[in-house]
Amino acid sequence: MGTGSPRGRVAPTGRNSGLRLLREDLALDRPVTQWLPELLTVRAIATVLFRLSQSCGARVSLLGYVVKQVNHVLTGADLAWQASVGPGLTLYHPTGVVLGPDVVAGSRCVLQQGVTLGAVRERGRVVDGRVDSPIVGDDVSLGAGAKVVGPISLGDGCFVGANAVVLIDVPPGQLAVGVPARVVVRRDRE
Repeated sequence: MGTGSPRGRVAPTGRNSGLRLLREDLALDRPVTQWLPELLTVRAIATVLFRLSQSCGARVSLLGYVVKQVNHVLTGADLAWQASVGPGLTLYHPTGVVLGPDVVAGSRCVLQQGVTLGAVRERGRVVDGRVDSPIVGDDVSLGAGAKVVGPISLGDGCFVGANAVVLIDVPPGQLAVGVPARVVVRRDRE
């Protein structure tokens, strides 16, 4: 994975790190007239509450769980506050998106509705020397309904098609489709 590799990254706990991540998630570097109306969308609300749950959970875990549950009720997104997700997260239609607590994801990940990233077994279980949850690289896009469960690595810049069930590692820049998912040649690379 690239220089922004999520391996070993821990959820940010610094004083301004949560705000910095949120600023990048919502692209707040644009003029206020462009991003202010977007704050009222479900995807922005889900992202704000996710980053808030991470900040609160890093200080008082019970508070992190409460904010996570509020997010789940309001937006339908079940995003564990313990998940480590880099800046630039985009949740298109966040209803049904599930992020498990041991998931590690890089920068600028795009998740469509119904995406699941999580462990096969119980939280924290180590399988073959690594935690039983996906590691997602930078600039990865997951289509609607994609499922990535277990110790799977998704390389930088890869794509996972809608409703794919990923059971294998996906190399950087590749496309995985199908049930079970297989890596296919991307047409835009030919």
